[in-house]
Amino acid sequence: MDSDQQTKLARARNYLRQAGYTGMVLARQDTFNWVTSGGNSRVIVPDSAGVGVVVITLDHVYMVAQLMDGARIMDEEMTGLEAEYVPLHWYEESALDRALTLAGSRPVCDVFHQDGDCRLKDIYSLQFPLTNNEIKRLEYLGAMSDKILTNVAGKIEPGIVDYEVEAMLLYEYAKYNIQCDVLLIGTDERIFKYRHPTPSGAILGKYVLLHTAARQGGLHCNVTRSLYFGDSLPENIRKAYDAVSAIEANCMSRCVNGTRWADIFQEHKDLLIEYEFSEDWRGHYPGGRTGYFVCQPDLSMDPANVILESETYDWFITVAGAKVEELGLNCNREFRILSHTGLWPSKDFTANGKTFSLPQIMLR
Repeated sequence: MDSDQQTKLARARNYLRQAGYTGMVLARQDTFNWVTSGGNSRVIVPDSAGVGVVVITLDHVYMVAQLMDGARIMDEEMTGLEAEYVPLHWYEESALDRALTLAGSRPVCDVFHQDGDCRLKDIYSLQFPLTNNEIKRLEYLGAMSDKILTNVAGKIEPGIVDYEVEAMLLYEYAKYNIQCDVLLIGTDERIFKYRHPTPSGAILGKYVLLHTAARQGGLHCNVTRSLYFGDSLPENIRKAYDAVSAIEANCMSRCVNGTRWADIFQEHKDLLIEYEFSEDWRGHYPGGRTGYFVCQPDLSMDPANVILESETYDWFITVAGAKVEELGLNCNREFRILSHTGLWPSKDFTANGKTFSLPQIMLR
């Protein structure tokens, strides 16, 4: 077994022992991504469940799938995990039902089922700290997102339809086997009206917002960038963008092991008051932890949750008219922005004695 496989199986089995479970059933696509270190169990794209189900017991690992999918999964997607293949015909019981049987008398699982105890948050927590291999993969994904967003931003022009920009982004990511779980494109008044401006057939004007939640091998990089066609920014946009950038820098500065998420959120709200956007925190999540899932946006609501070692974050700071978002990593007492490699225009912001170079609105 390689080190990632040893680490993940050890975490899962320690959890089983401590919680008194006999086996763990991983049926979701994102947890399959994690336990196989990037393997893919997807056939139906919008389904959270995959077609291959991994079972971990204290002394065995199984991969259950129907014959139409199992051989390919074992050959191409299980290179990061050694497992015994349990094949099923399509007319037999479901892969999930068989997996729960293999997991023993008291199984824990990542989906709801009458015969298992669903503990998805617990299973997500097993995915941290990130391994060195996962950090390298996220560094690559962050750099590619920076490159692709910069390239597309340099090609779009006022007057084109947002669907065209959507197609450009999806094509550029797909060339590198990167998918987008979320893709937003806002323009002009839609950026002020909506926190999630999905492509709608709107014609691009002067102010454009681009957001992609890119995914490769299950890991996510969520980035929001904006551009403006003109020589200078209108005052309302500049004021909004300065505010969210300053708050983003503060959140990043507080990503230190042991810091409470609730405290970071309170400082977020305090700064919104200072910048005259006092109620805007109500309109969108403040940010969260990311990884094999898009984001855990509710960590700030529980005072028990704290920043941990080797985590990645998605601080989506937004007010009416502006949004910022980068992939950040807390590792070895250092916070790094993995999605900003210097391609996009940036500005330094300092918070709590720490300075961050943050992407700003690109003028074209």
